[in-house]
Amino acid sequence: MKSLGKTIAVALGAMALAAPVSAQDMAVEPIARMNSLTYQVEDAKLRERWDASALKGKALVQGLKFDSAGTMYVTTARWGGADIPATVSKLVKAGDGYELQAFPSEALNDVSNVAGLKAVLGFEIDENDVMWILDQGHVAGQKSGEGDEKLALWDIKANKEIQRLAFSEEVSNRTCSFLNDVVVDNESGFAYITDSGIFADPLCGGLIVYDKSRNTARRVLAATKFTNDEAQFSFTINGRQVLKNGRMRTGADGIALSGDKRTLYWTNLTGNTLYSLPTALLRDAKVLESELQAAVRVEVVLPSNTDGLTADKDGNVYLTALQLNGVLKWDPSTRRLTQVAYHPEMAWPDTLAWAPDGALHVISNNLHLWVDGDMNFDSPENPNFTIWKLPVKAKPYLN
Repeated sequence: MKSLGKTIAVALGAMALAAPVSAQDMAVEPIARMNSLTYQVEDAKLRERWDASALKGKALVQGLKFDSAGTMYVTTARWGGADIPATVSKLVKAGDGYELQAFPSEALNDVSNVAGLKAVLGFEIDENDVMWILDQGHVAGQKSGEGDEKLALWDIKANKEIQRLAFSEEVSNRTCSFLNDVVVDNESGFAYITDSGIFADPLCGGLIVYDKSRNTARRVLAATKFTNDEAQFSFTINGRQVLKNGRMRTGADGIALSGDKRTLYWTNLTGNTLYSLPTALLRDAKVLESELQAAVRVEVVLPSNTDGLTADKDGNVYLTALQLNGVLKWDPSTRRLTQVAYHPEMAWPDTLAWAPDGALHVISNNLHLWVDGDMNFDSPENPNFTIWKLPVKAKPYLN
């Protein structure tokens, strides 16, 4: 009966979709497709270790962002192991394809470097070309070390780190936290982070509020119904159950900041609810936890769970739709939900990214197949990893 109830709930959520957009209007363009990831490795010892690794050719790409020059950057969070040469990389042209080049350097991506980047999933590049790098710290799911779970700000143009905060145990628990994504508001000097909290049962999801001017952070909505998985929630992609050995459980995941910076939106990956909170409450450390929980708003029950979120300057929120192989748009002013992009091969649309010209992109990565150990890296029916240009052009929330 529980599974039937969830099916009915999802069906009712689908009714929130406005009249369907034509397939032509939702046309997407693949700008990069890869079956496996190839790294450019300069250091001889690092290259030798990578060439001998069982992980070579089997890494999973997750995050995607553009700088103001149009350079693409991706993350590979080292969920598979420490041998992966880099966790943050530039995506550079190589012949007819692309290769990953460690960024900012191989040395800063070395897991043996105490001050280095360990396992980066979410990141943002702001309007000043500063990369906000959110380091999960956990390599292959192992407990992170002192200082590994952190937020580091890297000035791309100046090619230097300008700020860093290693999170305390109270902000990001080194055993159970799973730092997922970050959004930035330079006008107020605050950033907001989702923690999926997957290494615990029950989950320890939550939100983290970062104050740049003070270089401090605090945790809110810790292990609440707003930041943990929804009970008994399960889902399929292209008819395949996620996951094959038990349902996936993930808390606070996708996150977006409205164009006017007044509203924070987020979703839990194993759930289909879009939540919001006024950022004025989050910025005020005197606001009680009970007040924050009372102020959480349910924006919409979605027809699909979602991974990546972003927003434009006009207030629209864009959400990847895992079960619909596409991207949705939520207009808070009209309470209207529409699907703006679809492709049958857009399996697990992960991260959304704005190009300098205002074109919206998404990277799909078949994450469910990788986690199950069933990804075919040699001759898949469709490429495993694709960067899609979507039929959306707008001014991003950062501008």
